[in-house]
Amino acid sequence: MKQFSIGDIVSRAWDLAVKHWPIFVLLSLVTSLTSGIGFHYDTATLTSLGNNPDPQLVAEAIRQSFTFSPWIIVSVLLSIYLGYVALNLYVNAYCLGRPYLTMSEAFKVDINQLAIFFAAELVYGLLVAFGICLCILPGIYLAIRLWYVPLLTATQGATFGEAFRRSWEMTRGNVWNLFLMGLTMIGIAILGFCACFVGIYFAEVITEFMLVVSYFVLAPETVATENTDYVKLH
Repeated sequence: MKQFSIGDIVSRAWDLAVKHWPIFVLLSLVTSLTSGIGFHYDTATLTSLGNNPDPQLVAEAIRQSFTFSPWIIVSVLLSIYLGYVALNLYVNAYCLGRPYLTMSEAFKVDINQLAIFFAAELVYGLLVAFGICLCILPGIYLAIRLWYVPLLTATQGATFGEAFRRSWEMTRGNVWNLFLMGLTMIGIAILGFCACFVGIYFAEVITEFMLVVSYFVLAPETVATENTDYVKLH
């Protein structure tokens, strides 16, 4: 069982973020701008709810205040694609010392692996949501144990079942450390939000690098480190 220091993870993530922030801040900004395509809500209706005590009326008012268009499908697909690309760029930045070799390579994807990534993220989200609905703590526990599922499917060529198995094994014995790392990420995000709001994008870059660095620290395989030749593990 491998252990890690949160301070060391934050320090290394900070160094990587400072070095590579332009491309990742831009990517984060583009992702945030495209995530709301086709999704609209009536702020006046939501504001008028006030302290309405009837939950059924509140639920119906909320439902009616939101409208969707076919463009929401484009938004979802684009978000999945950008999430897949972003994880690969983060891993390359850590392992190669640069996010990509050529621009065309940066945005090239394996369609089959992208589908696995989408399915894994969907199931991961549903499991965590179900756990939170049970008693909050089960959801937090599942979120920690399955934390690396998206990264494994996007960057390590893992199959659907393999990603869940490997993430579960990697996080065994490190639940408390990873929980504290998650709280640290939240703290960094809050600080970024307070920094004239735009700091949230740089904070996101730091937290994403924390995820990548912690993965390579905990991964049982022999892997490359920053500025060395990187070969995806299958």
